[in-house]
Amino acid sequence: MGSPPMLLNRFSSIKLAFSIADQDTQVKLKLANRLYAQKSYKPQQDYLDLVQGSFKADIKLEDFVNNSAAAVQTINAWVEDQTNNLIQNLLSQNDVKRDTRLIIVNCIYFKGTWRKQFEEHSTNENADFHEASGNVSKVKLMFMKEKYLYGENKDLHVQIAHLPYKSDNARVQFVFTVILPQKGVSLNSVEQKLSSKPQLLQQILNDENTRTEELLLYLPKFKMEASFELSDVLKRLGMVNAFSDSAADFT
Repeated sequence: MGSPPMLLNRFSSIKLAFSIADQDTQVKLKLANRLYAQKSYKPQQDYLDLVQGSFKADIKLEDFVNNSAAAVQTINAWVEDQTNNLIQNLLSQNDVKRDTRLIIVNCIYFKGTWRKQFEEHSTNENADFHEASGNVSKVKLMFMKEKYLYGENKDLHVQIAHLPYKSDNARVQFVFTVILPQKGVSLNSVEQKLSSKPQLLQQILNDENTRTEELLLYLPKFKMEASFELSDVLKRLGMVNAFSDSAADFT
């Protein structure tokens, strides 16, 4: 999972961005972390000090063994409150069982306004959209002719555009990055390369690899929801014992 100093340094840079955003009236960015542990456990004080002092997280105790339904309601209510009700019903009753001992929750809430907003009258209400599966569906397609930071990545064979949000602060700029596979390149191949070579993502996000160009930008209106099973990911990062009945120790 990386050395503790490395993790702390990385998280410190994240906290800095969030603290700067707190002073920005144009955007709202919120980070909330919380651990829920079985109420019969008593976490060690040095661990409590670490997660509270370094990661701005707190720990709450719930009775997963005897009252998992109440635990689900409590966790869901907290997540809804932290995300202005945008994330609802994060957990279902089936997600929490009698053998559940620890739930790690991380919430990030962001709300911003485009620096250059799309005009409603320029939206195509019934445009064709080509999905990764090859299907063509009808979508509302927004349009903007404007200058943006634009680039191309030869390793990924994609086009990149950075759409900035309004901001009061010059130190941190919030952007929406659009990655478009070039003609004949599948979305799946791009995703696989990004997963196997994380440094490619840094290349995409680096402004030094872009230039200002006037673009004819078409962007569909969309809403995205997804869920991921992180147990295998955490094991690969080094968090192995937590998923072993014989080796796990949450005290």
